[in-house]
Amino acid sequence: MKSTQEYYKLNPIDICDNVNSLDKESLISEVEEISLSIHPHVYPSHKFRSTAFMLRNLKEIVKGKIVCDMGCGPGIVGLYSVHHGAKQVVQADINPHAVENAKQNNIRHGFSDPKIRTFLSDCFDSLPNIYFDIIVFPMPYHCDEIEIDDPLKYAFYDPDFRSISKFLDQARKFSHKDTQILISFSNKGNCPRLEAIFEKSGYKWELWKVINTEQAFDNRIYSLNLG
Repeated sequence: MKSTQEYYKLNPIDICDNVNSLDKESLISEVEEISLSIHPHVYPSHKFRSTAFMLRNLKEIVKGKIVCDMGCGPGIVGLYSVHHGAKQVVQADINPHAVENAKQNNIRHGFSDPKIRTFLSDCFDSLPNIYFDIIVFPMPYHCDEIEIDDPLKYAFYDPDFRSISKFLDQARKFSHKDTQILISFSNKGNCPRLEAIFEKSGYKWELWKVINTEQAFDNRIYSLNLG
């Protein structure tokens, strides 16, 4: 596979083909000192700059918090949160391969229900009724109207940004007045359109953190709350 520095330059289809060619028994990765296995058809978190960027910014704020790891992939955000003192974590993904992968990685690290739970869910559809303190969503960058014929593509495409709109609508029922929603994105995607969705959603929002602004594509984290 290409290095992390080069990987973000690939288009999503090339990344999908690359990931699905892996031997699931042989790929063990590490992100911010958290070791995890990566299966075929699962978002390769360790290959993207945005993952480590998000984790570094979570480190000081998750202690004692109830965290939702939405679009969990192999489970890195949830695992990192528990390792850094989160009170409880709920992981969710629409990709069944990712859900099984995350469960395996939780077992590898010795974490189980009720400390960390994992659900197959389209946004919040199948999650228990919980008020989260922090909700993290590494949303897809691309909003092209494509056919999702491989669940891995959900990590890269949100056709017409329908999923982020659904996510924001549902998140209200899982948030209290101090809940912080953190959405990772990049100007590789359509930032003006995404920000217009934020405006219409009624949340208070800000561009909370941004890096790599001198490069072709940045990495950014938006912070939203009910205000």
